[in-house]
Amino acid sequence: MTSPQEMVTVVIPTRNRPDMVARAVESALAQTYAPLEVVVVIDGPDPATEERLRAFGDPRLTVIALEQNRGAAGARNLGVERAKGAWIAFLDDDDEWMPGKIALQMAARPPGVRYPIMSCRCKVVTARGDFEWPRRLCTPRDRIGDYLFVRHGLFKGETFAPTTTLLAPKALLQRQPIPKSAFDDWEWLISCGQIESCALVTVPEVLAIHYTESDRITLSTCHNIDMALNWAETVRPKLSPRAYASLLLQATGGEQAARTPAVRKRILKSALRDGAPTPMALTTFLMHSLMPVGLRRRLRQAIFSAPGAA
Repeated sequence: MTSPQEMVTVVIPTRNRPDMVARAVESALAQTYAPLEVVVVIDGPDPATEERLRAFGDPRLTVIALEQNRGAAGARNLGVERAKGAWIAFLDDDDEWMPGKIALQMAARPPGVRYPIMSCRCKVVTARGDFEWPRRLCTPRDRIGDYLFVRHGLFKGETFAPTTTLLAPKALLQRQPIPKSAFDDWEWLISCGQIESCALVTVPEVLAIHYTESDRITLSTCHNIDMALNWAETVRPKLSPRAYASLLLQATGGEQAARTPAVRKRILKSALRDGAPTPMALTTFLMHSLMPVGLRRRLRQAIFSAPGAA
């Protein structure tokens, strides 16, 4: 029998997307792992979603409807607070899981790591095709910040750990709650990388479907380059010099909003002054500077699109 300490609570924040969150909840309740509960936090008044979720009639599903909006971080932290499980799995309301996701992650927890953060490969659905990310797995030997930002190749998707893949001990989330930040998922992982005996571990199987055509804002979709660069500066003390330089040159420097000469000069200057750029980071930044965004994306699709993708 599974001990009470092995119970998993799935936390799903949502608002005004009743059909999407219903799909997410269905995939969570369909997990082969037990014991499991699902906590949906409706982040502000949303009668349509409340009604849609009442139709499930599953005792494992708890719905918390907030009177005021708290934001994704606040909603997730409330879900953690109310969780009965000793393990927390996050699922975004516009994503979904394969049935064996939780079971495989729980079975793959590395011995001797007090705070394992388990991730997995995803089928990433984009307007330009489907991909299987990450191409490179994270292991307990990798520093979290270095894994997230220091790429060994030219194209994104080599490293990847979106919130919707993560499973972690509740004790870790109580010690390090999700921060209210412009990029709360990145910042939480970066902060966890400062905690002793905490590691990010990627399960090699494709266990989640991550849809990118929603309104979520990430470093890859943020058009406010000043916000992205100012945020990068705030997390610099928590990153190694090469991770900070790679964040600027590879993660941020490739976006359309960063393609003006003044912004590119600012990025390069900060990376050289405050970081330790790797040759690959500088090469990637040069590619970003010379190659049109559309051509770069078509090339990435041709090389890395998942089998059977359009």
